[in-house]
Amino acid sequence: PTSSITSNTSLTALIITSSWIPTHPSTEMIETVINSTERLKGLSPTAPTVITIDDFHSDFFKETKSTSEIDAKRKDLEEYSMNLLKKYAKSPNVHILPGMDHLHIGGSVLKAMELIELLHPTVKYVYYIQHDFEFFERIDHSALIEVMEEYPNTVNLIRFLARNEKNPKCGNATKIFHTVRTFGDNGTINNDVSRGSRSDSSRVLTLIPAEKYSDNNHLARFQWYKETIQSLISVRRAPEFPLQKRARQICQKNESMGIYLYGHSIRHLDGRNTLKA
Repeated sequence: PTSSITSNTSLTALIITSSWIPTHPSTEMIETVINSTERLKGLSPTAPTVITIDDFHSDFFKETKSTSEIDAKRKDLEEYSMNLLKKYAKSPNVHILPGMDHLHIGGSVLKAMELIELLHPTVKYVYYIQHDFEFFERIDHSALIEVMEEYPNTVNLIRFLARNEKNPKCGNATKIFHTVRTFGDNGTINNDVSRGSRSDSSRVLTLIPAEKYSDNNHLARFQWYKETIQSLISVRRAPEFPLQKRARQICQKNESMGIYLYGHSIRHLDGRNTLKA
């Protein structure tokens, strides 16, 4: 099908989860990630954005013997929270959501989605983004939304890859080829087509079915995503392992969870292994 680009500005929100890393209280890394969302062409610069800040796991207090280390890390996390609050205080679309308990990825995402439902009830799609994975190339957000509108019973989640995967597949599911018109930053049609999973000659967006779920950056249908997270036995965990297992089992039955791959388009900044300047 040939697309007709629309703005989709009020349909999509972003959730960025964060937790303590060694470079806190600096916000440099998460700002790099936030700024990289400007590469999502067609996404409104005022799209609802929720940044969550997770508290420490209880194991941290059991395993860390030094009271001074605990106090220092908690102080850094508190200052990081305040730095974000101050930076985005005058941005009505950005919501900083500090945690009072350790919710992990699943719990943090669910908490953010409940806030989005309350404040932005028209949202139909959501980007989930980790605080140390940036988008490194131009991605046609509008075209991705068109695909999800075109295939409402087929495409539920689009994964962005930090590295290419070998022989992705899911049962009998087939690739999706979607012809797009590309627009310049001034809104005029041009021939500047993103790399990755696009063909420069035909200007076709290709999405590949996959049996693997990942907690790395992805775009999902809001309601489907919320229900999927809620279906976990415990939401206070990384959803990746149970959802990978579920997706693989469904694909083995020649069915699909609706997970598709966009291509190599994100870069890991490795927050855990950062060092203070």
